[in-house]
Amino acid sequence: MKVQHFQALVIGALCLGAAVLAAETYNHHQQLAELQAAARNAPADPVPALRRDVDALSNTLATLQPQVVALGEAQGQSASAQTGLSQQLAELTASLKVLQATPRGPSSADLTALEQRLATAEVAFEKLSSTPAVPAATITRPATAIGQKTKAKAPTPPFTLLGIETRGAVRFVTALPAGARSLSAVHLLQPGDSLNNWQLRTIREDQAVFHVPDHGDRTLPLP
Repeated sequence: MKVQHFQALVIGALCLGAAVLAAETYNHHQQLAELQAAARNAPADPVPALRRDVDALSNTLATLQPQVVALGEAQGQSASAQTGLSQQLAELTASLKVLQATPRGPSSADLTALEQRLATAEVAFEKLSSTPAVPAATITRPATAIGQKTKAKAPTPPFTLLGIETRGAVRFVTALPAGARSLSAVHLLQPGDSLNNWQLRTIREDQAVFHVPDHGDRTLPLP
């Protein structure tokens, strides 16, 4: 009885082991089937597609790089041109201000009046030229006192004053150099200008004050 009982236990253990082994085998088979199904249903490997996209993007960047460089150069040229135009505009603005501040040229009426005055001055000059000179007679002069200094006689103006010309807010003295008889020789003098070393100091209502070297200031009447 004991031997039969032991055999029954061994057979039962073997059957139980076989059943457990069969269950484990089934489970592994099921897991393998699920893995195969999952492998079949898994999405395709994205690496090749990503590589293609990266290659296309690299080609696009290589194509755009020269365009970016050309655009940068164009922007630099545009900035240089804008700077040059700004400088030219500033220079033109300054020139316009200078032109606006410059007195206007004489009008036809001014030129006519100047011609009339010049003609009058020429007539007066001709009269002075035709006046006979005083003969150099022997003139007895009183002896100069000892220690008294003889004052130097002021020289004759080396020009003839014709009048005053006004251009805008600027006043000029018109002067004709001695010996000149042409309208083109007339000088327009402002305070500070010089003619034959005579420097104009001040323009008054009917007088002009000149500074004569070594003789001080000289006031001349204006016609």
